[in-house]
Amino acid sequence: MVITYRTRLTVCFGLLKPMLNNCMERKMSGMRWLFPDAADHERMKTLAGKLKVPPIVARILLNRGISTFEESRTFLRPSLDDLCDPFAMRDMGRAVDRICQAIEGKEKVMVYGDYDVDGVTAVAMLMRFLKTCGVETTFYIPDRLSEGYGISNTGIQQAKQAGVNLIISVDCGIKAFDEVALALDLGIDMIVTDHHETGADLPRALAVLDPKRPDCEYPFKELAGVGVAYKLIQGVSLRLGRQEEDPLEYLDLVALGSTADIVPLWGENRILVKYGLQRITSSNNLGIQALIEMVGLKGKELGTGQVVFILAPRLNAGGRMGDARRGVRLLTTEDLSEAKDLAQVLEEENRKRREIDDRTFEEALEMIDRNIDLDNTWTIVLASSHWHPGVIGIVASRIIERFYRPTILISYDGPVGKGSARSIQGFDLYDALQECKDCLIGFGGHKYAAGLKIERDKLEQFRMCFDRITKKMLTQEQLAPILRIDGEISLSEIDDRLYRLLNLFAPFGPQNMKPIFVSRNVEVVGTPRIVGNNHLKFKVRQNMRIFEAIGFGMGNLLYRIAPGEPNLDMAYVLEKNEWEGNANFQLRIRDLK
Repeated sequence: MVITYRTRLTVCFGLLKPMLNNCMERKMSGMRWLFPDAADHERMKTLAGKLKVPPIVARILLNRGISTFEESRTFLRPSLDDLCDPFAMRDMGRAVDRICQAIEGKEKVMVYGDYDVDGVTAVAMLMRFLKTCGVETTFYIPDRLSEGYGISNTGIQQAKQAGVNLIISVDCGIKAFDEVALALDLGIDMIVTDHHETGADLPRALAVLDPKRPDCEYPFKELAGVGVAYKLIQGVSLRLGRQEEDPLEYLDLVALGSTADIVPLWGENRILVKYGLQRITSSNNLGIQALIEMVGLKGKELGTGQVVFILAPRLNAGGRMGDARRGVRLLTTEDLSEAKDLAQVLEEENRKRREIDDRTFEEALEMIDRNIDLDNTWTIVLASSHWHPGVIGIVASRIIERFYRPTILISYDGPVGKGSARSIQGFDLYDALQECKDCLIGFGGHKYAAGLKIERDKLEQFRMCFDRITKKMLTQEQLAPILRIDGEISLSEIDDRLYRLLNLFAPFGPQNMKPIFVSRNVEVVGTPRIVGNNHLKFKVRQNMRIFEAIGFGMGNLLYRIAPGEPNLDMAYVLEKNEWEGNANFQLRIRDLK
């Protein structure tokens, strides 16, 4: 008997199948491919004709709700002229007037922010701007462990001691009723800028800028915290008659904060991030320069992926593991040597964060295996007294990647715990927590991410309530991850022109992800292999065209592919792989059937 590759693969699969079914394959086999509505075929042809593009490009536009020539032009060629008028935001005029008063009166201003990348970039940006206006500026970011998220009495008292006349909050404050009242009692004016969901009431600040407040008619509701702060800078610049280019200087920070905060990349966010990413590569911000050089990205084109997975974790590391003020100092320093030193410190803290992250993840997996019946429980709520509160949000996201359930991790310090919650597609986490508020000390956030505080003796009650509410809000089908397919194409349709047109859809992110294609009945050629850290690599052929394909972390799907037969359906993203000066098309696999 001749032992062929396929024979060996069949034998190995027979031995490994039970084990595979109990690990990551469980997740992958449940992935639902969701295709666009075929009824739009005529609209697709019409739009493709008007734009003079391949039908698949028109299909991708329709999938994003773009159906006319003018809408397509605005989307594919966004302009800074398309940004919204900052004074359309409720209370903008009052906020601008008060800041201009502070500038004229040479008052002392404190910028009060959050400890994540959105908050840190917003603080740095507003400080840099106010200093150009001649304002004496200080800043405050609460300690994650001792103060937690949001405006604190400690910060307000420090502002009073420092002789601050005006506090401007960024990325926080929308529920800081008592703290704002304290500031007013101490004779300090407050301007709140935030982007989180509001309640029925607002704090009694001089001005509250939040596009999500019910009485705000601002046309774009999904700005990040740094985006709202940027609109404030635009408003002040217009009032002062400063050069139109002045606010554009800060778009690098807007892009960093917005991308890191995983806001929807459409509308105004998409414009800000697109132009901000271009500015990052030639930024005059010494901190950004030092960070990019340290991670080996100097001189390279940056996309949202490099921000989310490389730059943002290092900026986040200060707030997660130590002192978020380091991030602000990095982004505001005018000393290159100091910038390089701070970048190195953040690199080391990020390394420590990864180690703690991995340990916490493994402990969480053991707890799920021991204590949670995933056949009957639709949510994952875990708690521990020795988890670092700075990493539980990251670990919650990793658990969702594995099990695709709404997930909450809680770190207890004595009788009170702080939790980070993450959601899945189609599930409004904020609304679910609202239904469980009687079990909580407090909570805040938005649809897909939230933070909470809970007493230890309320944990089990909350766990049951959260699962019950989730089962009312979701269907069983929604517990399977969705892979949204943009369209079906043949490998023969892939060429340089298509690739250039697809790049016009960038920057990619939530609600504007990289287009995913399906090609059916392709043939695997050569010998598939596992490379690196469980990456599946092989070649495929269709209509005499051969392409490299790679599935990162998908080595467990080796059994699904058999060379020599045109019987593989694959969902993938089209990329170019550059190696030793050569650039070739590469299909990055998202799923195989």
